[in-house]
Amino acid sequence: MRTSTAFALALSLATVSTAAFAQDDSAATCMATGKQVTAALGSTDNDAARQEKKMGLEFCNAGYYRQGLAHYAKALELLGQKG
Repeated sequence: MRTSTAFALALSLATVSTAAFAQDDSAATCMATGKQVTAALGSTDNDAARQEKKMGLEFCNAGYYRQGLAHYAKALELLGQKG
């Protein structure tokens, strides 16, 4: 009985720590892509791309990394760069 309880506890801790690392990777990807979009924007006067960047930032800050990255990719597409 003790072994199965310890095993279950160890398994749940491993699952939680793995999810935390996956989340950090996504946050780091959002941050890196956001910097890429900022560099691509530079002094360009492209309101649609700036709006996509803003929405990407909002989604990434809220933890919706996939949606944030999609907006960043759209901004890069509008700027003529690959995302």
